[in-house]
Amino acid sequence: MVDLNAFIAEVASKINNSVTGIKGTPQELYEASLHIFRAGGKRLRPALVYASGRAFGADEDALLAFATGVELFHNFTLIHDDIMDNDDYRRGVPTVHKVYGIPTAILSGDLLFSLALHIPLSYCSTKMKSSRCIDASRKLAWASVTVAEGQALDMMFESMKEVSEEQYFEMIYKKTAALIEASVYIGGVLGKAEESELKLLSSYGKNLGLAFQIVDDILGIYGKEEETGKPVYSDIREGKKTLLIIKALNIATGEDKELIEDVLGKKNLEKEKYSEVADLIEKLGVLQYAKSKAEGFVADALEDLKNLEGKCDTEYLTLLKDMAYVVVKRRK
Repeated sequence: MVDLNAFIAEVASKINNSVTGIKGTPQELYEASLHIFRAGGKRLRPALVYASGRAFGADEDALLAFATGVELFHNFTLIHDDIMDNDDYRRGVPTVHKVYGIPTAILSGDLLFSLALHIPLSYCSTKMKSSRCIDASRKLAWASVTVAEGQALDMMFESMKEVSEEQYFEMIYKKTAALIEASVYIGGVLGKAEESELKLLSSYGKNLGLAFQIVDDILGIYGKEEETGKPVYSDIREGKKTLLIIKALNIATGEDKELIEDVLGKKNLEKEKYSEVADLIEKLGVLQYAKSKAEGFVADALEDLKNLEGKCDTEYLTLLKDMAYVVVKRRK
C-alpha cells in the first residue's frame, strides 16, 4: 500500500521543483509571487489531483501540469485574501503585501492566476489534444469564477448583521470547496474516469472541502499561532461570520450575546476580550457542534469513495480516504 505521508511528500517535491523553476522579469515580481509558496504549505490540492489521477490511470506529465496550475491558483487566492483581510502573517512569515507593498502584491497574485491557467493549457496544446484536457481546463476556470464569488460573499457577510447557516455553507462551498472539488475532478478526468465516476469524485471533493473550511474556522479561533502561522483569534478580530460565530449568535442570549456582538470585528481590543468570546463559544457547545458538522461531511465524502470501489486503483482510492481523515484531525 502507498503510505500517505510518503505520497504527499512525493507530490510536494514535484510541485516545489515545478514552481521554483518558474522565472521571468522583472525579478522582484516573480520573487513576490513565490514568497508565500516558498514558506511551505500542505500541498493538499495537488495531492488530490495526483491521487484521483493515478486512481484512474492519468498521464504523469498531465498531472504535473494541472497540479502545478491548481497550486499556483491557490497561492494567488492567498495573496489577495491577505490583502483584503490586511493580515500580517501567512505560514509564519510576513505576507506578500507587507514585504513588497500592496501594488506589487496585487500584480504577483495576477501573475500566479495567469500562470495557473497558462501552464495547463500549454500542456494541452502541445501534448494532449483531447476533450479530457479541455474539460480539465474548463473545471479549473470554473473554480476561479466560483472562488471569486465565494470571496465576495465572505466579505459581504462581515457587514451583515445576520447570516444563516445556509448562506454560510453556500459561501464556503464557493470560497474553499470548489477548488478542492475541481482538484479531484481534474485528476479523474485526465485519467479514464467516466461521467458517473466524475460525479462521485466531485461530490467527494465538495464534502471534503466543506469539512476543510469548517476545521479552518475552528483553527481560526482555537488554533495555536506557532502551528497555524496566523494570529490567534484572527477570525473574531476580523468579524468573520464563520459557523462558530453564526451558531453562537443564534443560541446566545442576554450578556453572552452582547459580549459576542461587542467584540466581533473590533480590531484593537485586548487579547483577553477575544479569549472571553472563544471561551464562551466553547461553553455554549458550539465548538463541538462545528466539529460534528465537519465529521458529518467527511462521512459523506467517504460514502462517495465507497461507491467508487472496484472502479479504480484501490491503493489510490485508499489514499483519498486517508486524506479525508487527515482533514478533520489537522492542526494547521
